[in-house]
Amino acid sequence: MPNNKKGGRDGIRKAMDSAETVPPKPAEEPMKGEAPTLRTGGGTLEMRADGLFKVSEDGGPRKIAGAFEVLSQTRDDETSAWGLLLRFHDPDGVAQTVVITRDLFAGEGGELRNLLARRGLYVNPSPAQGIRGMLADYLSRVGTDRRARIVSRTGWHRIDGAPVFVLPGRVFGRSPVEVIYQPAMRDIALFNQCGTLTEWRSLAAAPCSGNSRLVLAVSAAFAGPLLDILGEEGGGLHFRGASRTGKTTALRVAASVWGGEAGSGAAGYIRQWRATGNAVEGIAAAQSDTLLPLDELGQADPREVGDTCYLLASGLGKARSDRAGGLRAAARFRVLFLSTGELSLADKIAEAGRHVKAGQEVRLVDIPADAGAGLGMFEDLHGAAEPEPFIQALRSGTGRAYGTAAPAFLDYLVCLVAAEPDLGERLRDWVRSLVAEWMEAAPNASGQVRSVARRFALVAVAGEMATEAGITGWDPTEAADAARVCFFAWLSERGTPGAREDAQAVAQLRDFLTRHGDARFQDWKEVTEACVNCGEAVSVSARTCSRCGHPRSDTTGQGELDIPPPQSERFRTGNRAGWKRRLIESATPQAWHYYLTADGMREALAGLDQRQARKVLLARGFLAPGPDGKSAGSFTPPGHHKARLYHILPTIFGADDGDP
Repeated sequence: MPNNKKGGRDGIRKAMDSAETVPPKPAEEPMKGEAPTLRTGGGTLEMRADGLFKVSEDGGPRKIAGAFEVLSQTRDDETSAWGLLLRFHDPDGVAQTVVITRDLFAGEGGELRNLLARRGLYVNPSPAQGIRGMLADYLSRVGTDRRARIVSRTGWHRIDGAPVFVLPGRVFGRSPVEVIYQPAMRDIALFNQCGTLTEWRSLAAAPCSGNSRLVLAVSAAFAGPLLDILGEEGGGLHFRGASRTGKTTALRVAASVWGGEAGSGAAGYIRQWRATGNAVEGIAAAQSDTLLPLDELGQADPREVGDTCYLLASGLGKARSDRAGGLRAAARFRVLFLSTGELSLADKIAEAGRHVKAGQEVRLVDIPADAGAGLGMFEDLHGAAEPEPFIQALRSGTGRAYGTAAPAFLDYLVCLVAAEPDLGERLRDWVRSLVAEWMEAAPNASGQVRSVARRFALVAVAGEMATEAGITGWDPTEAADAARVCFFAWLSERGTPGAREDAQAVAQLRDFLTRHGDARFQDWKEVTEACVNCGEAVSVSARTCSRCGHPRSDTTGQGELDIPPPQSERFRTGNRAGWKRRLIESATPQAWHYYLTADGMREALAGLDQRQARKVLLARGFLAPGPDGKSAGSFTPPGHHKARLYHILPTIFGADDGDP
């Protein structure tokens, strides 16, 4: 970690020293709700201690529903989705608060009655004398001056200009109005707490010290709330390696920062890759600005996993229509997700017969799980004789202490946000300083590599801020050191600091020729030799080279190749992608040259920028330029008219580094 950098650790410490502590909101008295009496046809609707009754002038009271209070009117940030916040007690005496949107009052009100009944409120099911419609009638006419704001996702929100961070059951920061979290999809509670922060620091954070992958995972758990402050988009980190190396354990330790479940501990916070695209949207919104841990990439649908990575990183769900045919608002979220699996993203997408795109690999960064110390994912077992007891200790610790570190970090963060208007710029400077330091070892890095480096740096900053806040107990630079180790492990596995598409163009064309060489490339039945001046194929019956005019060399006897007889109709090439022919060359006497049609070249480079891919192939000496310098030249295959074809040289089957 560079010292004395603007916006670095020193700047954050100074900001904290000068910050005015924002005290937590004092405990408030329970809000007293509205329970008015309303006139209706033939009587009144009256709220009593034991329920809502219709009191008729010509008969006794009839119970419409159980007792409830109207606490406030609610709406969302777009001044729409108006509703009411109700409070009542279920049959076990547990207080329930429910938001009822006003669109449920329309029609026959069946959805309204079902919702309240599911939450434990008695609702009269009798259809006699319009009883069913009286509950909706009563609610539609209730008025109150109190207001509350509804949010459908966790994370940062601006409530009348005030930044607050929302979790189920708690709001961090000062909001001018009450904020109520109402997710779009019902789910189990994830942000539970068990134990104390001191216990978490001892049982979960302390054993991570000295283990780069564990420190990175926990630091990533603190990075989610920084995405909005820094203006960064989401993305993922994927630990890839053999089973039983500690990948899921790292996921549990990271999950323990935010929550878990009784019985399963921090493992209850972890989600699975095995989910539909619609479910993933709801999951991401329910864990926006926090951490989304996804286990076992191998269980994902190979046809959808690439799109899922794009969806999670972009933070924008699919566009859908509503019941009336209009456009419904798409789900929005920001999420940093942590993934594990035995396969890489490229391997998983290949199961569907597709090629991974560079943008997908940048959004889900593939980190080798093996730390290289012979201990699987670990480098320091903290006194354990082997990895298994160490793993068991971490699992036990994260089952006893979870969900306390994130609230402590959010309390720390809202203090910084309140005290430092330019906090985002300070943190961006910190991230830039780390990236600049790392790029000294990769000065020619592409924009893709720098983008990934920025994500690792963001994780490093989050880990060091959590340490600065006294949450992790690590050394001050441990998070940055771990992020650097893991970044260069990723870069080493990637093989090049250049653009991924460049290497992918070579690999994709090589794979196409290897798979279809015999089936889709027709033999060029002409005995030729390479021109000694320009390398162009020259028929042994020609006197000069058609490209440069150089006299054909005297190769008596050398042109006698073992050319197979013409193919029979039974073996005629189908769905031809081009031609192949052997040329006489000193280094490779029987080297195959391939000539792809325009359609064949487009198929071979499918999914890539065709023009850029051809430039790469030309620059690396795999594609022979035509006489006019373009990537295709004019050729006349035997028995065919002249055509523009792409001449692929045998060097494409050479070194993996892409050089001739």
